[in-house]
Amino acid sequence: MSWTNFHTHCHFCHGIGKPEDYINEAINQGVETLGFSCHASLPFYTDWTMTEETQKLYPSTIRQLQENYLRQINVKLGLEIDYIPDVMGLDMQQYKESMKLDYTIGSVHYMGCASSGEYLPADASKENFANGIKDVYSGDIRKAVEAYYLMLQDMAKRGGFDILGHFDLIKKNNRGEQFFSEDQKWYRDIVESTLLLISKQDLVVEVNTGGMSRNYIDTTYPSLWILEKCYNLNIPITLNSDAHSPSDVTAWFQGTAESLIKIGFTELHVLEDNGWQTRPFTPEGLLPK
Repeated sequence: MSWTNFHTHCHFCHGIGKPEDYINEAINQGVETLGFSCHASLPFYTDWTMTEETQKLYPSTIRQLQENYLRQINVKLGLEIDYIPDVMGLDMQQYKESMKLDYTIGSVHYMGCASSGEYLPADASKENFANGIKDVYSGDIRKAVEAYYLMLQDMAKRGGFDILGHFDLIKKNNRGEQFFSEDQKWYRDIVESTLLLISKQDLVVEVNTGGMSRNYIDTTYPSLWILEKCYNLNIPITLNSDAHSPSDVTAWFQGTAESLIKIGFTELHVLEDNGWQTRPFTPEGLLPK
C-alpha cells in the first residue's frame, strides 16, 4: 500500500531542499504520487513565495522530473495560490491554463492590511499575529477570525482551483486556546456557514498534517470536529502533509488516517492520470480501487 501527497514545497519557495530530494524520499516512503505546490509569487515582497523569476523556471523543472522519474513515481505539477481580495487570486483558473498545471490549491494566508501597509498573515509568529490583530482589528479576535472565514468563502465562491488549503489556518497560534475557543458559538457558526458553502462547490478539502509536523498545533487543519461536519456534508477530502522538508512527505499520515476512519471516511480523493478519483484507504495507505 502507498500514499499520495499533493501539498509539497521545495527550494523554489520556502521549502528545504531540491525537488529531487522530496521525490527520492517519497519513493523511499512508498508514495505513489507526489504533487509539488510551491507558492505563487505575490505582487509584493515575501520571503516564502516564489519570485516572478523562479516561477518561470518552476514548471519546466518539475515537468523534466516527471520524465526522469516516470518509472518510479507519479510526479504532478501544482501551485498554491493565495487569495487576497482585490489583490491576488481573483482568477485562479488562468494560472492552471498559462502554466499547464495538473492541479491548484487555493489558500488564504493574509487577513487584512496593517496601518504600515503590510498585510497581516494568519500564520504569522505569535507576537506578530497578536500585534496585527490589535492594529488591523482593534484587538477584536472575533472580528479577525470571521474576516478570515469570509475571505475563504469568497475564494470558494470564485473557484478556479481544485483543493482548498488548510481550512482553519487561523488557529495556528491558538494552541491552548490562547486567542479564542473553537467551542464558542460564533466560531462554530462561521465555520459551519463556510462548510455549507463549500459543500455546494466542486472542491476537495485537504486534511493537512503540516501544523503537527512543524509542532505548531496538536491536530490537523481542519480540526476533527470540522472534519466530522465535512463527512456529514459529503465534502470530499484528500490527505496532504504540506511538506517543507523531504522527511515530512507523509508525516502523521497513519494516525490521521485512523482518525478519519473513526469519523466514517472510507475514501480519499487522489489525482490520477484520468483526473480526480476516489480511493479506499486504511491507516497503512491507499488500497487499489
